Amino acid sequence: MAVEARPELVGKRFLCVSGDEPLVLGDIGRWGWRAGVIRAVTHRDNDNSELTVYVEFDDLEWEKREWVKVYEDFQVFLLEQQLVWAKRNECSALGGNHQGPKAKQIQWPALVSTNPPITHLMLPRPVIIRFTRR
Repeated sequence: MAVEARPELVGKRFLCVSGDEPLVLGDIGRWGWRAGVIRAVTHRDNDNSELTVYVEFDDLEWEKREWVKVYEDFQVFLLEQQLVWAKRNECSALGGNHQGPKAKQIQWPALVSTNPPITHLMLPRPVIIRFTRR
């Protein structure tokens, strides 16, 4: 069961990668990923090349929100698309490290992110499943 996507950007979670170094798809786990929430936007049209968003990054205090230019400041900018139930190993969901063929799988809420045209790479759709915290 999935919840229908919201067309607006404000309030959505995002994942992004900035920098000038070329990104290698095989090293996707090593990219400098950051996550956060969009708090305000300058345009309703997501395709506007001057789109600027006011973001709150997860790794910074909320007082350190900032305006960023989506099409200039990032190599990849992924938006939450849907909330879904996805399979996850029970131990990793509860903070353990048990993995392998005997790990019990459970359904866990997860955000599926899509790849809007705010990237310089051809990534598959949907791109990311990020599990919510317990």
